[in-house]
Amino acid sequence: MGLFGGYQNAGPGIDPNAPKKKPFFRFWELLRRNFGKILTVNLIYMTLHAPLLLAGIVYIETNNKFTNAMTIFLLLVQMLIEGPLLAGCARVQRLIVLDKAFFLMEEFKKGFSQNFGAALVYWIIDSVILASVIAGYYVYPQYVQETGKTGIYIVYGISLAVAMVILFMNYYIMPLQAATTLKPKTILKNAFMLVGLSLKQCVITTLCAALTLGLIVLLLWINSLFMFLLIFFPAAFIGYLVMFMHYPVIQKYVINPYYEDTGEENPEAEHSSADDEERVFTDRGGSEEPVKAESHKKGKKIS
Repeated sequence: MGLFGGYQNAGPGIDPNAPKKKPFFRFWELLRRNFGKILTVNLIYMTLHAPLLLAGIVYIETNNKFTNAMTIFLLLVQMLIEGPLLAGCARVQRLIVLDKAFFLMEEFKKGFSQNFGAALVYWIIDSVILASVIAGYYVYPQYVQETGKTGIYIVYGISLAVAMVILFMNYYIMPLQAATTLKPKTILKNAFMLVGLSLKQCVITTLCAALTLGLIVLLLWINSLFMFLLIFFPAAFIGYLVMFMHYPVIQKYVINPYYEDTGEENPEAEHSSADDEERVFTDRGGSEEPVKAESHKKGKKIS
Protein backbone atom coordinates (compact mmCIF):
# COMPACT_ATOMS: atom_id res chain seq x y z
CA MET A 1 0.00 0.00 0.00
CA GLY A 2 1.19 3.47 -0.79
CA LEU A 3 -0.66 5.01 2.14
CA PHE A 4 2.32 5.21 4.49
CA GLY A 5 5.18 5.02 2.03
CA GLY A 6 6.13 4.53 -1.59
CA TYR A 7 4.85 1.21 -2.95
CA GLN A 8 7.82 1.05 -5.31
CA ASN A 9 10.25 0.72 -2.38
CA ALA A 10 11.03 -2.93 -1.63
CA GLY A 11 10.41 -4.02 1.93
CA PRO A 12 12.17 -6.80 3.83
CA GLY A 13 9.54 -9.42 2.90
CA ILE A 14 9.37 -12.90 4.41
CA ASP A 15 12.34 -15.11 3.74
CA PRO A 16 11.03 -18.49 2.44
CA ASN A 17 14.33 -20.11 3.45
CA ALA A 18 14.19 -18.85 7.02
CA PRO A 19 14.46 -21.58 9.68
CA LYS A 20 11.15 -23.02 10.86
CA LYS A 21 9.77 -21.92 14.19
CA LYS A 22 9.73 -24.34 17.08
CA PRO A 23 6.74 -26.72 17.04
CA PHE A 24 4.81 -24.93 19.81
CA PHE A 25 4.92 -21.58 18.02
CA ARG A 26 4.38 -23.15 14.60
CA PHE A 27 1.26 -24.89 15.93
CA TRP A 28 -0.37 -21.60 16.86
CA GLU A 29 0.90 -19.83 13.73
CA LEU A 30 -0.68 -22.44 11.43
CA LEU A 31 -3.85 -22.37 13.52
CA ARG A 32 -4.09 -18.60 13.20
CA ARG A 33 -3.44 -18.61 9.45
CA ASN A 34 -5.91 -21.41 8.77
CA PHE A 35 -8.50 -20.63 11.43
CA GLY A 36 -11.25 -20.07 8.87
CA LYS A 37 -10.54 -23.43 7.21
CA ILE A 38 -10.58 -25.23 10.56
CA LEU A 39 -13.93 -23.66 11.41
CA THR A 40 -15.24 -24.76 8.00
CA VAL A 41 -14.02 -28.33 8.52
CA ASN A 42 -15.81 -28.43 11.88
CA LEU A 43 -18.99 -27.11 10.27
CA ILE A 44 -18.83 -29.83 7.59
CA TYR A 45 -18.15 -32.47 10.25
CA MET A 46 -21.13 -31.43 12.37
CA THR A 47 -23.44 -31.03 9.34
CA LEU A 48 -22.73 -34.60 8.25
CA HIS A 49 -23.77 -35.80 11.70
CA ALA A 50 -27.34 -34.81 10.88
CA PRO A 51 -28.44 -38.50 10.65
CA LEU A 52 -27.25 -39.06 14.22
CA LEU A 53 -29.10 -35.97 15.44
CA LEU A 54 -32.27 -36.99 13.57
CA ALA A 55 -32.04 -40.49 15.03
CA GLY A 56 -32.08 -39.02 18.52
CA ILE A 57 -35.01 -36.75 17.70
CA VAL A 58 -37.03 -39.59 16.15
CA TYR A 59 -36.36 -41.92 19.09
CA ILE A 60 -37.24 -39.33 21.75
CA GLU A 61 -40.05 -37.41 20.08
CA THR A 62 -41.98 -40.18 18.30
CA ASN A 63 -43.68 -43.30 19.52
CA ASN A 64 -45.18 -45.37 16.71
CA LYS A 65 -44.50 -48.53 14.75
CA PHE A 66 -41.90 -46.74 12.58
CA THR A 67 -39.86 -45.24 15.44
CA ASN A 68 -37.41 -48.09 15.97
CA ALA A 69 -37.00 -48.85 12.26
CA MET A 70 -36.35 -45.19 11.38
CA THR A 71 -33.93 -44.77 14.29
CA ILE A 72 -31.93 -47.83 13.24
CA PHE A 73 -31.93 -46.69 9.60
CA LEU A 74 -30.56 -43.23 10.51
CA LEU A 75 -27.91 -44.77 12.75
CA LEU A 76 -26.82 -47.08 9.92
CA VAL A 77 -26.54 -44.09 7.58
CA GLN A 78 -24.33 -42.34 10.13
CA MET A 79 -22.30 -45.51 10.52
CA LEU A 80 -21.83 -45.68 6.76
CA ILE A 81 -20.51 -42.13 6.35
CA GLU A 82 -18.61 -41.67 9.63
CA GLY A 83 -15.35 -43.25 8.48
CA PRO A 84 -15.25 -41.52 5.07
CA LEU A 85 -16.13 -38.25 6.82
CA LEU A 86 -13.06 -38.61 9.03
CA ALA A 87 -10.95 -39.46 5.96
CA GLY A 88 -12.11 -36.30 4.18
CA CYS A 89 -11.30 -34.17 7.22
CA ALA A 90 -7.89 -35.87 7.56
CA ARG A 91 -7.00 -35.02 3.95
CA VAL A 92 -7.77 -31.34 4.54
CA GLN A 93 -5.97 -31.19 7.90
CA ARG A 94 -2.89 -32.84 6.42
CA LEU A 95 -2.64 -30.05 3.84
CA ILE A 96 -3.08 -27.46 6.59
CA VAL A 97 -0.19 -28.97 8.56
CA LEU A 98 1.95 -29.11 5.40
CA ASP A 99 1.07 -25.43 4.84
CA LYS A 100 -0.10 -26.08 1.27
CA ALA A 101 -2.56 -24.02 -0.73
CA PHE A 102 -5.72 -25.95 -1.63
CA PHE A 103 -9.45 -25.76 -2.29
CA LEU A 104 -11.10 -27.06 0.85
CA MET A 105 -14.30 -28.58 -0.53
CA GLU A 106 -12.49 -30.21 -3.46
CA GLU A 107 -9.95 -31.88 -1.19
CA PHE A 108 -12.61 -32.93 1.29
CA LYS A 109 -14.65 -34.59 -1.47
CA LYS A 110 -11.56 -36.44 -2.72
CA GLY A 111 -10.73 -37.67 0.77
CA PHE A 112 -14.34 -38.75 1.36
CA SER A 113 -14.88 -40.58 -1.95
CA GLN A 114 -11.44 -42.04 -2.67
CA ASN A 115 -11.08 -43.57 0.82
CA PHE A 116 -14.70 -44.60 1.32
CA GLY A 117 -14.23 -48.39 1.51
CA ALA A 118 -11.07 -48.41 3.63
CA ALA A 119 -12.37 -45.72 6.00
CA LEU A 120 -15.58 -47.69 6.49
CA VAL A 121 -13.54 -50.76 7.48
CA TYR A 122 -11.54 -48.74 10.02
CA TRP A 123 -14.69 -47.26 11.52
CA ILE A 124 -16.35 -50.69 11.86
CA ILE A 125 -13.30 -51.94 13.78
CA ASP A 126 -13.40 -48.86 16.02
CA SER A 127 -17.12 -49.30 16.62
CA VAL A 128 -16.72 -52.94 17.65
CA ILE A 129 -13.91 -52.02 20.09
CA LEU A 130 -15.91 -49.09 21.49
CA ALA A 131 -19.04 -51.22 21.91
CA SER A 132 -16.99 -53.90 23.69
CA VAL A 133 -15.52 -51.39 26.15
CA ILE A 134 -18.95 -49.88 26.91
CA ALA A 135 -20.50 -53.33 27.33
CA GLY A 136 -17.65 -54.36 29.63
CA TYR A 137 -18.26 -51.31 31.81
CA TYR A 138 -21.71 -52.69 32.63
CA VAL A 139 -21.17 -56.44 32.32
CA TYR A 140 -17.98 -57.00 34.37
CA PRO A 141 -19.15 -55.29 37.62
CA GLN A 142 -22.45 -57.14 37.38
CA TYR A 143 -20.60 -60.43 36.90
CA VAL A 144 -18.44 -59.75 39.97
CA GLN A 145 -21.52 -58.88 42.02
CA GLU A 146 -23.24 -62.12 41.05
CA THR A 147 -20.26 -64.51 41.35
CA GLY A 148 -17.88 -62.72 43.70
CA LYS A 149 -14.94 -63.46 41.36
CA THR A 150 -12.94 -60.23 41.14
CA GLY A 151 -10.33 -61.78 38.86
CA ILE A 152 -12.54 -60.88 35.91
CA TYR A 153 -11.37 -57.28 36.33
CA ILE A 154 -7.99 -58.40 34.97
CA VAL A 155 -9.71 -59.28 31.70
CA TYR A 156 -11.45 -55.91 31.72
CA GLY A 157 -8.12 -54.17 32.32
CA ILE A 158 -6.61 -55.99 29.34
CA SER A 159 -9.55 -54.94 27.16
CA LEU A 160 -9.08 -51.31 28.25
CA ALA A 161 -5.37 -51.52 27.40
CA VAL A 162 -6.23 -52.89 23.95
CA ALA A 163 -8.77 -50.09 23.48
CA MET A 164 -6.10 -47.52 24.41
CA VAL A 165 -3.72 -48.96 21.82
CA ILE A 166 -6.51 -48.81 19.21
CA LEU A 167 -7.11 -45.17 20.17
CA PHE A 168 -3.42 -44.38 19.67
CA MET A 169 -3.46 -46.23 16.34
CA ASN A 170 -6.28 -43.96 15.20
CA TYR A 171 -3.89 -41.02 15.45
CA TYR A 172 -2.08 -42.60 12.47
CA ILE A 173 -4.68 -44.58 10.52
CA MET A 174 -6.52 -41.73 8.77
CA PRO A 175 -3.38 -39.62 8.18
CA LEU A 176 -1.71 -42.66 6.59
CA GLN A 177 -4.82 -43.29 4.50
CA ALA A 178 -4.82 -39.66 3.36
CA ALA A 179 -1.10 -39.54 2.55
CA THR A 180 -0.32 -42.97 1.06
CA THR A 181 -1.70 -45.61 -1.27
CA LEU A 182 -1.05 -48.46 1.17
CA LYS A 183 -3.60 -51.21 1.63
CA PRO A 184 -5.71 -51.16 4.83
CA LYS A 185 -3.90 -54.18 6.26
CA THR A 186 -0.52 -52.46 5.79
CA ILE A 187 -1.85 -49.19 7.19
CA LEU A 188 -3.06 -50.94 10.35
CA LYS A 189 0.30 -52.66 10.72
CA ASN A 190 2.22 -49.40 10.26
CA ALA A 191 -0.11 -47.56 12.65
CA PHE A 192 0.60 -50.16 15.34
CA MET A 193 4.35 -49.85 14.83
CA LEU A 194 4.23 -46.05 14.86
CA VAL A 195 2.43 -46.10 18.20
CA GLY A 196 5.40 -47.98 19.65
CA LEU A 197 7.76 -45.37 18.24
CA SER A 198 5.81 -42.37 19.54
CA LEU A 199 4.19 -43.21 22.87
CA LYS A 200 5.13 -39.79 24.26
CA GLN A 201 3.32 -37.96 21.42
CA CYS A 202 0.30 -40.26 21.82
CA VAL A 203 0.00 -39.51 25.54
CA ILE A 204 0.42 -35.75 24.99
CA THR A 205 -2.21 -35.76 22.23
CA THR A 206 -4.66 -37.68 24.40
CA LEU A 207 -4.17 -35.32 27.35
CA CYS A 208 -4.56 -32.22 25.16
CA ALA A 209 -7.70 -33.62 23.52
CA ALA A 210 -9.15 -34.51 26.94
CA LEU A 211 -8.34 -30.99 28.17
CA THR A 212 -10.10 -29.47 25.15
CA LEU A 213 -13.20 -31.61 25.67
CA GLY A 214 -13.12 -30.87 29.40
CA LEU A 215 -13.05 -27.14 28.69
CA ILE A 216 -16.05 -27.46 26.35
CA VAL A 217 -17.99 -29.44 28.97
CA LEU A 218 -17.16 -26.78 31.58
CA LEU A 219 -18.40 -23.99 29.31
CA LEU A 220 -21.61 -25.91 28.64
CA TRP A 221 -22.08 -26.42 32.37
CA ILE A 222 -21.64 -22.68 32.94
CA ASN A 223 -24.08 -21.72 30.19
CA SER A 224 -25.88 -23.86 27.63
CA LEU A 225 -25.51 -21.04 25.08
CA PHE A 226 -21.94 -22.24 24.55
CA MET A 227 -23.52 -25.12 22.62
CA PHE A 228 -22.84 -23.14 19.45
CA LEU A 229 -19.11 -23.85 19.96
CA LEU A 230 -19.75 -27.48 19.02
CA ILE A 231 -20.74 -26.36 15.53
CA PHE A 232 -17.55 -24.44 14.81
CA PHE A 233 -14.63 -25.56 16.91
CA PRO A 234 -13.72 -28.61 19.03
CA ALA A 235 -13.83 -31.54 16.59
CA ALA A 236 -11.70 -29.91 13.88
CA PHE A 237 -9.30 -28.45 16.45
CA ILE A 238 -8.68 -31.91 17.91
CA GLY A 239 -8.22 -33.27 14.38
CA TYR A 240 -5.70 -30.51 13.65
CA LEU A 241 -3.92 -31.28 16.92
CA VAL A 242 -3.68 -34.98 16.04
CA MET A 243 -2.37 -34.23 12.55
CA PHE A 244 0.17 -31.68 13.77
CA MET A 245 1.51 -34.03 16.45
CA HIS A 246 1.62 -37.24 14.44
CA TYR A 247 2.09 -36.44 10.76
CA PRO A 248 5.79 -35.59 11.32
CA VAL A 249 6.18 -39.10 12.74
CA ILE A 250 4.64 -40.52 9.56
CA GLN A 251 7.00 -38.40 7.47
CA LYS A 252 10.02 -39.55 9.46
CA TYR A 253 9.33 -43.28 9.48
CA VAL A 254 7.16 -43.90 6.41
CA ILE A 255 7.22 -41.19 3.74
CA ASN A 256 10.82 -39.98 3.82
CA PRO A 257 12.34 -43.51 3.92
CA TYR A 258 10.18 -44.52 0.95
CA TYR A 259 11.50 -41.71 -1.25
CA GLU A 260 15.05 -42.28 -0.04
CA ASP A 261 14.86 -45.98 -0.97
CA THR A 262 13.25 -45.42 -4.38
CA GLY A 263 15.34 -42.39 -5.30
CA GLU A 264 12.21 -40.44 -6.26
CA GLU A 265 11.83 -36.84 -5.29
CA ASN A 266 9.82 -36.30 -2.14
CA PRO A 267 6.92 -33.92 -2.94
CA GLU A 268 6.63 -33.08 0.75
CA ALA A 269 10.21 -31.83 0.96
CA GLU A 270 10.38 -28.15 1.80
CA HIS A 271 12.06 -27.14 -1.47
CA SER A 272 11.02 -29.79 -3.97
CA SER A 273 11.01 -29.17 -7.70
CA ALA A 274 7.33 -30.14 -7.73
CA ASP A 275 6.63 -26.87 -5.98
CA ASP A 276 8.96 -25.04 -8.36
CA GLU A 277 7.04 -26.29 -11.40
CA GLU A 278 3.78 -24.90 -10.03
CA ARG A 279 5.33 -21.62 -8.98
CA VAL A 280 4.26 -18.59 -11.00
CA PHE A 281 6.88 -16.30 -9.52
CA THR A 282 9.83 -16.68 -7.19
CA ASP A 283 9.48 -15.41 -3.65
CA ARG A 284 12.55 -13.31 -2.94
CA GLY A 285 11.37 -12.19 0.48
CA GLY A 286 14.29 -11.36 2.75
CA SER A 287 16.74 -10.97 -0.16
CA GLU A 288 15.47 -7.87 -1.90
CA GLU A 289 17.33 -4.63 -1.45
CA PRO A 290 15.57 -1.29 -1.17
CA VAL A 291 15.37 0.64 -4.42
CA LYS A 292 17.13 3.96 -4.18
CA ALA A 293 14.83 6.77 -5.08
CA GLU A 294 16.07 8.87 -7.95
CA SER A 295 16.79 12.48 -7.09
CA HIS A 296 14.91 14.99 -9.20
CA LYS A 297 17.04 18.11 -9.58
CA LYS A 298 15.42 21.24 -10.78
CA GLY A 299 16.45 22.14 -14.31
CA LYS A 300 17.33 25.54 -15.53
CA LYS A 301 14.36 27.74 -16.10
CA ILE A 302 14.17 29.15 -19.62
CA SER A 303 12.62 32.55 -19.69
